[in-house]
Amino acid sequence: MNVTKHPRDNPSLEELADVIQRSLEANFAHATASVVQCPDLRQPPFNLAAPGLSGNPCIADIGGQPNLFPTPNFKAKYSLLAMAKDMQMSPAEGFLLGAGAAPFQDIGHNAELAPNISWKSKTESPDLEDSSSITINNMTRVIEVKQGGSPSCATLPSTNCALMMNLYGSNGHTGPVLRVTGRGRIGELNFTNCIRLGLNSVYGDSHPISLGGAFLLKSGKAKFHVMPDFPAPDRLPFRDRAQLEKEWLTYHVFDAPVVCLTVMHSADPEGLGLRMEHTHCFDAEEGKKGGHYHYDVMDGEEVEYEAYLHPAGVLYRIDQPVP
Repeated sequence: MNVTKHPRDNPSLEELADVIQRSLEANFAHATASVVQCPDLRQPPFNLAAPGLSGNPCIADIGGQPNLFPTPNFKAKYSLLAMAKDMQMSPAEGFLLGAGAAPFQDIGHNAELAPNISWKSKTESPDLEDSSSITINNMTRVIEVKQGGSPSCATLPSTNCALMMNLYGSNGHTGPVLRVTGRGRIGELNFTNCIRLGLNSVYGDSHPISLGGAFLLKSGKAKFHVMPDFPAPDRLPFRDRAQLEKEWLTYHVFDAPVVCLTVMHSADPEGLGLRMEHTHCFDAEEGKKGGHYHYDVMDGEEVEYEAYLHPAGVLYRIDQPVP
């Protein structure tokens, strides 16, 4: 499996906060971006698998949308812990979060995945692919469409994934992070695109910034999609992206609160075929909400977001599909 490594030259967190706040202020009635000590993200409402986002921060883009369209690539099967190894993460401790496709090889069908997993060593020589040498805290969610079309969100014991995956990795330590808030959207951009396009407007296509972390839809409602199972063979290949988006994906509007795990890039100057923004969300309480984030719905209750983000020092491109 081909792996390439791409270091990132990041400005200070304070500089990034200033850039992000100016972008948000053009799109939200109330917006802030500041550098804070990360709260314990294991606690509600975030319910993550590690307390923070600090310690050797890195991002990986694994596989990609060509593994789904025009026909699914059933050979694109991955392990989150093997990916952590490819990301040169420590086997002693680590934390992954992100967005991607569920392991059809384990659950028997296609679905959305919100990876949320941490580990710590329990031997002197831990190995990420040897479960007997590490203690795993797997709070990953699978979001799927049940019979009748209603979505379901539940924890997934498997540590596998498939097709495409965008991961933010770190040691999971607390430390300085970007705290970003937005309330009352007045512009056209959704929360994540407002952040990444604001960075692009300042740093351009030649100085990419890659961010990862979590945000909470605190109030209001948002639109999500959930992938159903793969189409029957006689309905493949997909004719075009429009068919995939209009005839296959299922769309849902959910009320807050919803936890969102996100990975984003301001630019792709190396031509790595990056997924520029990928956010998967879950409901930690009722198990009925989640999926791929599109945008908040400007209807009724004012929308509000709260995010904790950190730039990656290194980007890894893993198993890039051949065009």
